[in-house]
Amino acid sequence: MSTVENVPFRVVDEIPMGLHMWWNDPGEVIKLYVTKALGGLTGLLKIKPRVDIIEALIPFWDPTHNVFHFSNFELTLLLEEMAGYVGLDGNLRHQYPVAPRPVTPHMFLDLLNISQQVKDGNLAKGFCTFHFLYNRYRDPRGFEAPDNGLSHQGNKNKWEARRGLAFVVAFLGSLICPRSDRHIELGLAGMADFMVKKANGTLIPMILAEIYRALTVCRAGIKFFEGCNLLLQMWLVEHLCHRPRYMNYGLTGLDCIEEYGNRINSHELPEGTEAWFAYLGFLTANQIEWTFSWLTVNEVIYMSAGVCFLLLMGLRSIQPYAPHRVLRQLGRYQTVPYDEDLSPQVIELCLKAAFPEEKVC
Repeated sequence: MSTVENVPFRVVDEIPMGLHMWWNDPGEVIKLYVTKALGGLTGLLKIKPRVDIIEALIPFWDPTHNVFHFSNFELTLLLEEMAGYVGLDGNLRHQYPVAPRPVTPHMFLDLLNISQQVKDGNLAKGFCTFHFLYNRYRDPRGFEAPDNGLSHQGNKNKWEARRGLAFVVAFLGSLICPRSDRHIELGLAGMADFMVKKANGTLIPMILAEIYRALTVCRAGIKFFEGCNLLLQMWLVEHLCHRPRYMNYGLTGLDCIEEYGNRINSHELPEGTEAWFAYLGFLTANQIEWTFSWLTVNEVIYMSAGVCFLLLMGLRSIQPYAPHRVLRQLGRYQTVPYDEDLSPQVIELCLKAAFPEEKVC
């Protein structure tokens, strides 16, 4: 008899080969568009997914404070750490966070210069398939194809720009905000378009909010991790790997994720979910690499003026963020944190729900 307990836990454990092929032959115009939107996130294409790490980590997640609670310490993913991975060197003060906005099928096709005559039943349900984008924009000679359903009207520069946008949408839907059915949310096209057009836009709060939400729903029993499991596993392993005391890689920039393997290659890691769970269960504060030696952070985003947390806007929810609980991760003096239950601050978003912009602002 099938039960929820018998359903295997799943993460994005296989990066689409088409995504690799698309990125390996992008052209200079696409590279400029993609780098502007994603920074160093494209390095995730070279990271090997580890489902055992994520599955073993889930039980240690505390959804009342959005932190991992181990034997005698807490740990959580921080905005500055994620910014370092992306290549922002931890500097977020002048960045504008991307906010979710509804994207209709008509808007989606228009953003990607796909003819409104193209019929796909998935669009009305709020998503498209990876191959819907791949088949139209992967081929660098696709501009000349007569039957691709695109409406670039002979403008090659316009077509190249939309190739870059389509790749960003496919990347976000495959690795950053995945679905269990591997389809791609239409709303990601609006975010990708914003990132390409706005000079100081950032995906960091959205990435963190999606990881927080995925941890919470998986803690409640959901068997698929809808956040970026690749960033989560990298973050955990780096906090577990001790390095020489004064080692400093300097500002790694866009290559930070690509250099990840070199930073951990001398450390032995457990294999398998049970081994990881046992290892994490006995973990103590003196075994943690509290601050990333390669990340130089002059300022930290700490709290809002009136309360001890911030609200991060994700694609599927809005999540409270309380870094005051783990200031030692950023090399700051650790004060006794407020012990407030933050779970009532979580706001689930859905296609027809009104966006609570006033509360977030």
